Amino acid sequence: MASHEQLVIDLGGIQDWGNALSSVRSGIDQPVEFASCDDQLGTDAASNAVQNALVDFDTAWKEGRTVIDSYMSALSKMCDDTVAKIRAMDTSLAPAPHHRRDLM
Repeated sequence: MASHEQLVIDLGGIQDWGNALSSVRSGIDQPVEFASCDDQLGTDAASNAVQNALVDFDTAWKEGRTVIDSYMSALSKMCDDTVAKIRAMDTSLAPAPHHRRDLM
């Protein structure tokens, strides 16, 4: 008798990973206000350089975050779509239940 190996896909793991990506997306979407640092930094050249670096970082981070968010969104959607398509395919490939007829 020939043995048949079955393909096993961790659908729960794929869903969990998609959910984790969504969670990370919401976490990196929290704004950081560097303007509030003005009171804590001095007025000397070094403090101004730090303040300028923070503002530059904030600007670059906003742009980078947009790119990262779009990638994570696409990956999260791929996870959801993959699970849905595999479940639909599994349902369509499942054998139809056999109806038992009792003979009298």
